[in-house]
Amino acid sequence: MAGLTRPIKAVPASVTVGVLATLSMDAVFLAAGQLGGASFTSDKIGLELVGRWAGGLARGRLRHADMAAEPALRGEAALGLAVHYLTGIALTQAYYEALRRGGRKPGVLSATAFGAATALLPLLVMYPSWGLGPLAVRSGEAARLLRIMLLGHTAFGAAIGLWTMLLNRRCVTGGTLHDS
Repeated sequence: MAGLTRPIKAVPASVTVGVLATLSMDAVFLAAGQLGGASFTSDKIGLELVGRWAGGLARGRLRHADMAAEPALRGEAALGLAVHYLTGIALTQAYYEALRRGGRKPGVLSATAFGAATALLPLLVMYPSWGLGPLAVRSGEAARLLRIMLLGHTAFGAAIGLWTMLLNRRCVTGGTLHDS
């Protein structure tokens, strides 16, 4: 087991925890879709749409009338996956940095609150850009999309806290994970 701590320690905590928290978020999305059915699924969200949006942003297109109606881009699902995980890493780093500046340590409660707050990003930035309006009010399923984002992002935040705690216990040599 000691060999596992060296690779984790060599990678910034925001990368390790960000990937694990995003993976945890995705697992919650999948489980919610399986257990909750239509209450936790929508064809208005998905990695291919995130990739299509990112591709449009790279070409200077900030707004779309209907993202789902836009022509598909080659590799959009892979691009969407990369953007999704890079965003998880960046948000994890933002959480750690905010705590560092405030002189605080990571915790499950603060991370969960942070994660819930990050649900505002798709609701106020991504959805309007996709043509769904703020809080997805023009989607025809605003309550469902809000529920899905709150569940996923809250799980993401809780996972930041839990993975940080778990990995700090595993990294017994030199400092704590969030100090890297």
